[in-house]
Amino acid sequence: MNKSETIGKIASALVAFAGDIKTISKDSTNPHYKSQYTTLDHMIAETKPILHRHGLTILQQAGGDGSIITINTLILHESGEWIETEALTLKPVKIDPQGAGSAITYGRRYAYASALSLSLGDDDDANSVSEDKPTASLKAKYQLGKGSLDGYEEWTKDQKAKGITYTQMEETLTRALIKKNKEEA
Repeated sequence: MNKSETIGKIASALVAFAGDIKTISKDSTNPHYKSQYTTLDHMIAETKPILHRHGLTILQQAGGDGSIITINTLILHESGEWIETEALTLKPVKIDPQGAGSAITYGRRYAYASALSLSLGDDDDANSVSEDKPTASLKAKYQLGKGSLDGYEEWTKDQKAKGITYTQMEETLTRALIKKNKEEA
């Protein structure tokens, strides 16, 4: 994380923002995974007036070469103070304009929510994990790491036979994806 020399005013504004912001509802459904999520547009529409009221704004920039996408998120305060999060780097599933655009939107959505510590409503994955059921994100992370879903069923069955929970599988895949993205960056 990078920051301006002082952060007293931006810190106070972020604390006030956190006190005013409510859970942001999910406004869209992913037909492939049949799960609900909050779109970037909805998240921005819900937070922008509250950010403005506290003298805050968010700037996000996408970079990369199309095969690797990097999202930089900067929180600015009207005083000139700022906080920049660590860059989020990801690899699009498809290396074409559609894939790059999807990765940019996906990355911006998660970076935006993370930078502001937003609550995005009930976490379907958390409910599924508490029941130790496979989640859509587990499958998506496997596919993102391997490039396809080939072997997914066998892998999860093998992991379960070893006594590994779906939560542990997801944590393992998350760590592997972070490592892979850093190595490819």
